[in-house]
Amino acid sequence: MRYVSLGLTALFLSACASSTAERYQLIAQEGKAAGFAPVSFGNAPPLTGLLRMSAQQQQTPAYLWVVIEGDGRAWLNMREPSMDPTPVDAVGWRLAKDISQKTVLYLARPCQYVSSEDLDACSVSDWTDGRFSGKWVQRLDAAVDQAKRMTQARQIVLAGYSGGGVMAALLAARRDDVALLLTVASPLDHAAWTSYHKVTPLHASLSVVAVQQKLSRVRQLHVVGADDKIVPPFLLQDFLRGYPADAPAELVTLPGIDHRMRMPLDLSRIRSSRALLPSIDGRDTYP
Repeated sequence: MRYVSLGLTALFLSACASSTAERYQLIAQEGKAAGFAPVSFGNAPPLTGLLRMSAQQQQTPAYLWVVIEGDGRAWLNMREPSMDPTPVDAVGWRLAKDISQKTVLYLARPCQYVSSEDLDACSVSDWTDGRFSGKWVQRLDAAVDQAKRMTQARQIVLAGYSGGGVMAALLAARRDDVALLLTVASPLDHAAWTSYHKVTPLHASLSVVAVQQKLSRVRQLHVVGADDKIVPPFLLQDFLRGYPADAPAELVTLPGIDHRMRMPLDLSRIRSSRALLPSIDGRDTYP
């Protein structure tokens, strides 16, 4: 009940925070209580985020956990795009702050949580058909490089929620320091996803399917809710069939969970669909 109460309180406060600045202030306050500090990478527009690292590290951390936010408020409805993609319910942030590791980076997606002046440097395409474009993959990759230098971590765990998982997969395909790729409710084959929903294809975006052969060598875990209507489990199952039989990739399906992932979920404690470690509330498996 404590987790449910905290989650509902955070969701209520997030809904009450009407402006982009207020939403960022809210997650920054939550982050401070959990040991995170605001960070910014690059400019025009900057990539915003929150970083948790030990102030007095006795040794180099083995891993930097990176969690990339979802698409946010990309669309107002099926036909009308938003003018600001900052999420109302930042699921990626919730996942990041619940990771029980000392070195964690939360990365907002491009054009999220930025000032109105910085938002002018973006175009609507940056969170609609071009949300997974090459320029943003490069910007996120550079941000991860900078955070890795700041923390002196040896390897990276790349995680992402929804569209953030697509970005994490595209990053994993181009890096050689990824210990684990972990996606949550992510439409990894976005062409199949747009076809399923009968919406406009993401023509200005890169495809994870195009780099799936490179990814087949990366250890990976993909989490989806059994009740997810936005990214149904069968889309992940179809994507995983594209790997060789011996690829180190697994799918974990969470019973009774939809796309918003409203449950206590410590990503650092999910290891395998066959042998889940105890969850953070003491039960044996998720949920």
